[in-house]
Amino acid sequence: MARDEAKTCFVVMPYGTKKDAGGVEIDFNRVYRELIEPAVEGTGLDAVRSDEILRAGSIHLDMFRHLASDAVAVVDISLLNPNVFYELGVRHALRPTVTILIKRRGLEIPFNIQSERIIEYPPPGESYDDAIRAIREFIAAGLSSVTPDSPIFNLLQDARKDWKAERITRLEELRYRLVDRPEISISIITGDIRGRQGIDVWVNSENTNMQMSRLYDRSLSAIIRYEGARKDENGDIAEDTIAEELARLLGNKLSVSPGTVYVTGSGALAETHGVKRIFHAASVVGVPGSGYQAMHEVEKCVTNTLRRMDDKRYEAEDLRTVVFSMMGTGAGGGSVEVVAPRLIEAAIAYLCDTPNTRVRTVYFSAWNHRDVEACLAALKRLDGVEAQP
Repeated sequence: MARDEAKTCFVVMPYGTKKDAGGVEIDFNRVYRELIEPAVEGTGLDAVRSDEILRAGSIHLDMFRHLASDAVAVVDISLLNPNVFYELGVRHALRPTVTILIKRRGLEIPFNIQSERIIEYPPPGESYDDAIRAIREFIAAGLSSVTPDSPIFNLLQDARKDWKAERITRLEELRYRLVDRPEISISIITGDIRGRQGIDVWVNSENTNMQMSRLYDRSLSAIIRYEGARKDENGDIAEDTIAEELARLLGNKLSVSPGTVYVTGSGALAETHGVKRIFHAASVVGVPGSGYQAMHEVEKCVTNTLRRMDDKRYEAEDLRTVVFSMMGTGAGGGSVEVVAPRLIEAAIAYLCDTPNTRVRTVYFSAWNHRDVEACLAALKRLDGVEAQP
C-alpha cells in the first residue's frame, strides 16, 4: 500500500544501545518505542524509521524520499552522529517544514545548531511525558504554520532561481547597424521602457481579440494602457484613452487575423515620453481551453508594423524609430530562442529590401538576460550587421 506522505513522520536517529556524546548509555530503540512513536502517533501521524523501510533497491533513495516528502521529521542528535547530521542537512535543504530536533537532557548543543529549538528528553529511568507533550505541540504548531523552520531552505530556493529569467532593471543599449546602410540601426535595449524617451512608435504585442491587458498587469500592454491614460489632478485615471480608441477602431469585430496591426494615438505618452503612435500587433492567438499561444509566423508583426510606419498616411509624422518586445514569449508561451531571431531577421530583411524606408532605428526590448542572449546570438549569426562602437 502506498504511504501517505502528508501523514508520515520520518525519524532520524541511532539504533540499539550506544553511549551518547556525554558518555551516557542510551537504548535508542527504547527512546523510539516509548518516546517518539507515542508522541508522533498521538498527532495522527505514522512514525517511520530508516530500519523499517528496508526493501529491494536503494536504501539511500528511500531515505531521501522520506526526507524530502514526509510532512514531519524527528531528528535525535544525542549521539552527534555524522550520519544523523547528514540526514538533517538533507532534510533542511529539501523541506521547509516540519523538522523537530531532540536530544538527551544535559548534552551540549553543537555551535552550528545552537540557534535551533531543541526538545530535551530525560536520561534513562525518568518519565518521557513532558517530552512527549512537547513533541506533539511542536508538530501541531509546525503543521499549522507557513513559516519555514529550515534555516537554509529559502536561501537554497533563491540560489536555485533561474537568474537569466529575472528582469533587468538597468537601462542599457547594445547598438548594431546595417553594413550596407550604416545610417540604420538595430538596438537591443534593457530596463523599464518607461525610462526611454523619444521613441516614435511603441509596438503593443496584443492578442487577436485586441483586448489590452488590465491596467495593473505586468505586461507592456498594461504599461501602455496606464501610461497613455489621461489622469485628473489627483493622478486618477479620468479617460482610458488608448484602450477606448482601440475599441472604437475594432468596432463590432470580436477578433482580427494574426499579424494584423491597428494604429492608435499614444495618449498621455506623447507628452511624457515623446511617443507619437502606438501600433497594436496581433501576435498571440486565443485557443479555447488552452489560453493564448504565439502565432506561427510572429515575424509578420514586425514586417507589417514597419510597412505601416512607411505608409503615406503617416509621412507627415516622420515615424523613424520603433520598439518591439519579444512578441509572443509572454502569455503566448513562445520560446525567445526561436522568436528573437525571427523578429530581428524580419526587421533587417524589410530595411534592406525597402530603399525608401523612413525607419532609422529598430529597438528590441529585452526583459531579462535570456532575451538579451537570444537577441545577441541572432545578431552575431547574421551577415550584413555589425556592432557599433
